Amino acid sequence: MFPDTGNTDKQAVMIGSVTAAGGVAVLAIIGLVVLFIKYRIARLIMNRNKVGDLYTTQDEQMRRQNVEKDETL
Repeated sequence: MFPDTGNTDKQAVMIGSVTAAGGVAVLAIIGLVVLFIKYRIARLIMNRNKVGDLYTTQDEQMRRQNVEKDETL
C-alpha cells in the first residue's frame, strides 16, 4: 500500500530513545518523591522534639519569672 521509504529504522531509534527518556524521567520523579517524603519525615521528627523542648523552655521561663516575683516581694 505505502512504499517503503527506509525510515523504519530511524523511527524505531526515535521511539526507543523517547521511551528511554520517559523511563529516566519517571525514575527521576520517583527519586524526588522519595527524597521529599524522607525530608518531611525528618522534619516531623525534629519538630516533635522541638515541641518538647519548647514546653521545657516555657516552663523554665515561668519558673524564673515566679522566682523573680517572689524575690521582689
